[in-house]
Amino acid sequence: MGAKPRSLWQQIKQHPFIIAGIIVVVFALTAFTIAVIKFGWDWTGFTGGESKVTTTMITPGTTTTATPRTTVATEQHPAKTLWDWLGLLGVLAVPIVVGFGVAWFTSQQGKVSDRENTDNQREKALQDYIDKMSELLLEKHLRKSLPEDEARTIARVRTITILFQLDARRIGYVFAFLDEAGLMSHNPKEESIVSFYEANLEKINFSQANLRGANLRGANLRGAILRGAILRGAILDRAILEATDLSRAYFYETGLSGANLSGANLSGANLVSSSIDGADLNGADLRGTIVREEQLNEARSLKGATMPDGTKHD
Repeated sequence: MGAKPRSLWQQIKQHPFIIAGIIVVVFALTAFTIAVIKFGWDWTGFTGGESKVTTTMITPGTTTTATPRTTVATEQHPAKTLWDWLGLLGVLAVPIVVGFGVAWFTSQQGKVSDRENTDNQREKALQDYIDKMSELLLEKHLRKSLPEDEARTIARVRTITILFQLDARRIGYVFAFLDEAGLMSHNPKEESIVSFYEANLEKINFSQANLRGANLRGANLRGAILRGAILRGAILDRAILEATDLSRAYFYETGLSGANLSGANLSGANLVSSSIDGADLNGADLRGTIVREEQLNEARSLKGATMPDGTKHD
């Protein structure tokens, strides 16, 4: 199902300068109307001010003694009708609406262009990464390399670097590639060919990424976003997950032994069948977390943690 189309008002609310412009225009027209009514301002043509004065003088004839008379005729200009007001408002509104419309359209086009450019750059970076890794597999025989071989070092550096450049969806593709290429071990006692052991992965956005079976033992994921990520079978033993967003993440059969989860957000996460023995859950948010009591009893610390039922642990 696609996203529900936003109403015109919802779109306008995202652009406060349009609302501000409308308010300014309404305020200006209101102030102008009040000024015309209060001060007259005949020059505006909105009141019945004088527009024409006719003077007639009668000169006494040679045979009469009539007193000279002067006649003054004043022609009143009719006040504006409602239709006149609407016409003026329409004339004033057109350039204002056009101006704001052009500004809004230009702003939207710029945002769309920026998003497209960013997306294209990420896609190119991913393809370049896969191409380089394929070269290491085919030309440098990466699968048969030894831990001290240069090919492994290059593969590790390239992989860690690319994770900082991609969005969560493409990060999932990277891990899928590593898994399919046989470069990632699912055995906690066996080092992967492309190792993330103690890798610095701080503040990377992994939200909703599929990291199934990923070996992240000892990795630094402090401040990372793993909201809704699939971590089934992943190895996070002794990983640093301090202040990490793990809300609604799926941890089935995930290794979290000795992990630092201090201050992490685990609300709504599924920890069933996962190992958290020796994990530090100091100050963690466990509201709504699916976890057994015996699992929590295995944790190293629950001090200050918000428990699944919303209570604070002493």
